[in-house]
Amino acid sequence: MSLRYTLTRAVASASVAPRVAARPLARAAVAVSAPGPRTFSSTSLLLKKAAKGGKGGGKNDRPEKAEKGGKGKGKGKGKDAEAEADEGLSAEERDAVIAKTKERVTKSTEWAKGIVFEGVERGRGRVSPAVLDTVKVTLPNQGGVNLNQVASVTMRNNALYVDVWEPSALKHVESAINKANLPGLSPLRDGTGIKIPVPKPSGEVRTQIAKSFGETAEAAKTQIRVARTDGLKALGGRGEEGTDDIQEIVDKATAELDKLVVTAKKELEKA
Repeated sequence: MSLRYTLTRAVASASVAPRVAARPLARAAVAVSAPGPRTFSSTSLLLKKAAKGGKGGGKNDRPEKAEKGGKGKGKGKGKDAEAEADEGLSAEERDAVIAKTKERVTKSTEWAKGIVFEGVERGRGRVSPAVLDTVKVTLPNQGGVNLNQVASVTMRNNALYVDVWEPSALKHVESAINKANLPGLSPLRDGTGIKIPVPKPSGEVRTQIAKSFGETAEAAKTQIRVARTDGLKALGGRGEEGTDDIQEIVDKATAELDKLVVTAKKELEKA
């Protein structure tokens, strides 16, 4: 923004000499001629300065400089923030992220192992109460809860017995077991509880069990991928220090699950 200058009117009038004789008139002329050049010179300087001020006012605009200075300070703060971000996590923080990711991966792998083991036992004609560990019961005003929170499960006479603690929850427990779609297991009402006969598995049931191995492993892999994504994000993204350790954990668990499925199918064939 150019500065505004107010030009005052320069009075460049010459002094009027008094009417005197010839010899005083000569002195008056000298007096007039002396200040004359100074008067017109000062007026000219004022006009030149005003003209220069009007053209170059934008360049000497102090508010603009202040604005640029403000931007400079902002950039300085931005660089400081970037420098702090570049420092990354400390060694302890990285180790904590890796340990947490490994814990989640291990839990997913162990969960799959338990389900597959029960499937192999079922294919051999043997089951345990643990086969119902994955059943979730949806109760009014409570949402989904584990079966062992509303009932107890025991094995008697080649059958599983589910004793429901609250009669009002019986129909919800029965519905949850049916929805679990356990191969070869069909729940039946037995008074205030539920009985699940465990017949010798047929060829069709074994085929369903073998298929469930792959589905269980894939569900575990999905959980593992989520844990990996969260771990990489916590470390700052791919390529950051510690990400190779997480990928190694994931690769090892994935290979273990693949081997688990192959071994379980072989054991099922022997039954």
